[in-house]
Amino acid sequence: MIERRVEHAEYLAFSHLSAARGLAHAIFTRRGGFSLPPYRGLNLAISTGDDPARVRRNRAVAAEALGLALVSARAVHSAHLLVITRADRANAEAEAEANANDARPWQERLRERLRLLPADALITDQPGIALFWAFGDCAPVLLYDPRHRVVALVHAGWRGTAQAVVPRTIARMSEDFGTRPADLLAGIGPAIGACCYEVSEEVRAAFAADGLTSASAHFEERPGARGQGRRLFLDIARSNEGQLLAAGVARERVALSGYCTGCRTDLFYSHRREPKPSGRFGVGIGLREA
Repeated sequence: MIERRVEHAEYLAFSHLSAARGLAHAIFTRRGGFSLPPYRGLNLAISTGDDPARVRRNRAVAAEALGLALVSARAVHSAHLLVITRADRANAEAEAEANANDARPWQERLRERLRLLPADALITDQPGIALFWAFGDCAPVLLYDPRHRVVALVHAGWRGTAQAVVPRTIARMSEDFGTRPADLLAGIGPAIGACCYEVSEEVRAAFAADGLTSASAHFEERPGARGQGRRLFLDIARSNEGQLLAAGVARERVALSGYCTGCRTDLFYSHRREPKPSGRFGVGIGLREA
């Protein structure tokens, strides 16, 4: 991965996505920013209890680094999809033009409309906006179709992964935009790994309910303490890698960050491995205006 620094922030980028013309993306670390302890750094989530004014400053840093306005939805750990279309942009532009007393740009109006809608996958072919979420252990999955210039960002926790949110996203990209899985470039960002993420048998049962998710799931078993049975661990990133490959994405076009959020709390916030409250790191992807 490529490491980059800007004022008040540092972020990582995938090499193969960075080579794509007109595409912007970033995986922000926790370093930099304006949040005070216990969120110290570039916390990009208001929902954890941080000072909203400081989070807005942090998000402004992220937006400036991407060169795009951030848009998001309300992540609910599901397989719900949301497609941002030309009609959505046109409506936001019309609202901006119609209200002379409100100078907010169309991107901000669009963001206000989307932020309360439930979704864990965002798809768009519209330039000028970055699909964005804040993460704390779930896997960020970035997708780019260079043939049709379509991007997607998936918020893949264990529930969404067990519901095949990534293959569902690819299927929707194919349905709406003609995307061919073999053309996709994919990046899987930092997420909690099997080294740190112990789960229950309920989680394994959720994956077993579907053939694709069961075959792609990356579980590890280890002996319990003092002979108290086996302990079960899940690797979110590897499980989503398996689903990408099963969906038809070429192995050489899939990249993993290699970071476990539980192991690297010096770089990333971790919901499960840090004292509460803690922050969230941000991930964004979008198309620049031509």
